[in-house]
Amino acid sequence: MKQHLAKAVLYSLLAPVLVGLVLGIYYALSVQENGSAIFFTVLLSALANAHIVGLAMAVLVVPGYLLMYKYNKVHYSGILTLGLLGGAMFSFLFGAGAGFLLIVNALMAALGSGLFLFGLRRGRAKIA
Repeated sequence: MKQHLAKAVLYSLLAPVLVGLVLGIYYALSVQENGSAIFFTVLLSALANAHIVGLAMAVLVVPGYLLMYKYNKVHYSGILTLGLLGGAMFSFLFGAGAGFLLIVNALMAALGSGLFLFGLRRGRAKIA
């Protein structure tokens, strides 16, 4: 169980990389000049905010999953909601009170919790 949780948490830490790549490619293609500089700026900005995903996973998602698992009431929507709530809460606490960065950080944490669930399901499929 502990190994599956650890692998699932590692999957969730791919969320900043995925968000940085997707947004970086989008902005690099939408801007005519100096696309590579914008791509790397957006990618590094997403990686710099990876601590938000880690904190949301450590404080809300994993304990929430373990509590739901204990009572046999695991709901994927609840896990995703905890990730979104944790991303918004920690983003607000660390200075992004409103705007685009708050939304991106919250969605990045929700994607992290989705990747956490993917890692758990993938681990279960190998066991069964």
